[in-house]
Amino acid sequence: MDDTYAKRFLLFLLAGFLILTAANINGSSVGLWSGILAERETQGALIFSHPREVRSDEWLVWTPSLLAQANHQPSFPLENPALGAGRSPMLMNLPTRHYSAFFRPQLWGYFLFDIEHGYAWNWNMKIFGLLAAMFLLIRKLCEGSFWPALFGTAWVFFSGYMQWGFSCPPMLPEMMASWALAIWCVMKLCDAPPWKLAAAFTAGLVVAASNYALSMYPPFQIPIAYLGLAVLGGWFWKRRATIPAGARWFPEPRWLLLAVAGIALIVVPFFVQLLPTLHMVSHTSYPGARRATGGALGAIKLFFGVTEPFVFATAYPEHCESIADASNFFPIWPAAACWMATTLGKGKNVRLRLLWPLLICVLVFTLFAICPLPAIFGRITLLSFSTEVRMILPIGIGGILLSVLALREMDPAPRHPLVRRVILLVLCGGAATALLAVIARQSPVFFNPWRLASMIAFAWCLFALYLWPMKRLFSIILLLAIFVPGIQVNPVNLGLGQLTESSALPIIEKIRRSDPDARWVAFDGAAQSALLMAAGVDVISGAKTLPDLDLYRDIDPDSRSLEIYNRYSLGLFHLAPKPEIVTFTLFNFCAHNVTIHPANPALRKRDVRYFVFLRPLKDPAAFNLQQFVGIPERHIFIYRFQEPKPAGA
Repeated sequence: MDDTYAKRFLLFLLAGFLILTAANINGSSVGLWSGILAERETQGALIFSHPREVRSDEWLVWTPSLLAQANHQPSFPLENPALGAGRSPMLMNLPTRHYSAFFRPQLWGYFLFDIEHGYAWNWNMKIFGLLAAMFLLIRKLCEGSFWPALFGTAWVFFSGYMQWGFSCPPMLPEMMASWALAIWCVMKLCDAPPWKLAAAFTAGLVVAASNYALSMYPPFQIPIAYLGLAVLGGWFWKRRATIPAGARWFPEPRWLLLAVAGIALIVVPFFVQLLPTLHMVSHTSYPGARRATGGALGAIKLFFGVTEPFVFATAYPEHCESIADASNFFPIWPAAACWMATTLGKGKNVRLRLLWPLLICVLVFTLFAICPLPAIFGRITLLSFSTEVRMILPIGIGGILLSVLALREMDPAPRHPLVRRVILLVLCGGAATALLAVIARQSPVFFNPWRLASMIAFAWCLFALYLWPMKRLFSIILLLAIFVPGIQVNPVNLGLGQLTESSALPIIEKIRRSDPDARWVAFDGAAQSALLMAAGVDVISGAKTLPDLDLYRDIDPDSRSLEIYNRYSLGLFHLAPKPEIVTFTLFNFCAHNVTIHPANPALRKRDVRYFVFLRPLKDPAAFNLQQFVGIPERHIFIYRFQEPKPAGA
């Protein structure tokens, strides 16, 4: 029966993917462009929920960058100066005309369909790819059980951290789906399948592992890779104890060697070709110079997930910078760890071997997140390339796997349940209460007495249901609690019309076609830079994965502001009164201000001819500009540079 349910569930996911892709449905926050550009006629594309301004790395950066790739001539280039130096598109998980795109199924739609259906393919691959891959992995870990696998999959999917990170440039859902699928393929190869199936699993492993490697975000990739090794280590350890003596407990070496060779053939040339760009990344102030030594996260932020069912986009603790900063996973895993500690020395349950490497891995990540460690630890483990705040993901995913697997092993009626369960409940519930009391002092407005009491009661209730264990009731209550806020995070949107159907785009594109070599700058508006990028023009301002250091060296020949602009950053340009005046200020770690005059020699050297403003200039001639096109209803005024007349002319 479990097999039947599993097949039906996977068919349901496939049907959902095909239907939503054909219907051009995505979860982008691109709807914000209707308000920015005052395009009321495009607002009807929003079907459910609301676009999220906090997801600016999607609607303001990644989606316009995608359109920049599509509108470039030729389309989907390996290099696009509007996005940054070097092969920046390949760092951003954008579609490019490169062999590696063949091994990234989420990008296939851009080469098969129009841009909006390609976007829908990409977005729905996030949803249904993550659900399918995580279901296959957890079901395999649960020895074919359907309901624990469905519960664990839903828990991962609807968790706040996953939903608020759904559309980030590192492509979190695709990365996690590739990770889960690769582990599942290795496990399936352990079953000694017929050679045709073994070849299919090997091919799946090659594609999944390559896709994971090409995600290009080490802060997630490195710890998640360790987590995968812990899962496989526990799996092999358990399998070795359960199979007949002399039988192979690991995959047949020839298939693994074939997979390693296939992955190397895909990944090694990719990184060799990308080496000059990676060299530039390594020399940036951010993220190149960033290194972590542990301890920067703290226990409060790490276990902030105890607030998850009560945190919404419109209501979150005021000490958090944004709702995304408040997102997390509900931390049941400490209760699972406490239960595992009580099982030591009480008989041999070989299935617990699956849990111990997972727990050790989660504990090591926890130690790194909350405790300062010698720098050599980060260098040896490569965790220094991650950050403490990124540990939330591997600890959260590892904690969910650990909690689901431990719950499956718990006996509903052990011999001496009451004392042990009460002690564990007091430990877990008391820790949650103390943590919430500390957090409440940081955000007294959000944590009013009613909400704080509700959080404490909910935590005690959930830990009690888990430790007793009342498995079905625990699963239902937890999923309902995270489903309500989780389902509202990403909107349901029809196409990308709020941006692609703007009346401003044809005007900008017409100028681009008539003057294709010209470069542009947008002043006083990040959105205007993104709009120019989406139109396919070569815009100097705006978000850049890698800075144009040649430009900045001309503007700042003494490199006095190198630490400000030498980074992944959003460049916000402002008008300077004189050509010789240039100033830089760091707005935040990934945004900086540049004050510059249109007649600055560095801009003239690069043939910057068009300048875009939010409102008309009072005296454009003072800046060597003449108005070229005005689109007042869209808050766009385009000026063309006018060479100053020689003195005495």
